[in-house]
Amino acid sequence: MIAKLRDEVYPVRETWSATDHFQLDRALSPLFGVRAFGVHLNGYVERTNGLHIWVGRRSADRRIEPNKLDNMVAGGQPANLGLMEKLIKECAEEANLPRPLAQSSQPVGTVQYCFETETGLKPDTLFCYDLAVPKEFEPHNQDGEIADFQLMPIQEALELIRPGDAFKFNVSLVILDFAIRHGILSPDSEPDYEAISGGLQRGSPT
Repeated sequence: MIAKLRDEVYPVRETWSATDHFQLDRALSPLFGVRAFGVHLNGYVERTNGLHIWVGRRSADRRIEPNKLDNMVAGGQPANLGLMEKLIKECAEEANLPRPLAQSSQPVGTVQYCFETETGLKPDTLFCYDLAVPKEFEPHNQDGEIADFQLMPIQEALELIRPGDAFKFNVSLVILDFAIRHGILSPDSEPDYEAISGGLQRGSPT
């Protein structure tokens, strides 16, 4: 089954720094099994009772994973646009983040995965960013893609990830990566630490 075209073109390349072989509509990426790229932002707040992250709930009319929990800001990376440019654009549309605040987001690495969809294989690379959000700031969605936001303790988010169905499929990976980098998950406290850590970079079919 071929998905409805999205009128947004993705680059076709092995890595983000490589030259495009060609470009194609976003909806066709899984059909050809080409790697897609995206940006995800962990918006977090340090409180006296621990680390909290801003979590959005996807609108009920979203084609993919409606009503599931999401990162504060996330989006697929189109062709002919820089990663930070895309992140700033998504910050404005999804959370009404002022440009100067969005520009202070810190790149912290990548998460890779590959899974099978009804139209084909979907290998993805997500460029992850962290942003310490001012305590007085509250995100407000502007494009209708997010129904509401909540500031959630990181431990609560991790507990919701365990059953595997509360968050959009790739968002759990981004939050697990965040929790490892911030010392929330450690080899001494998490029996599956090695599997989780290694799995976050297992992004290509063997």
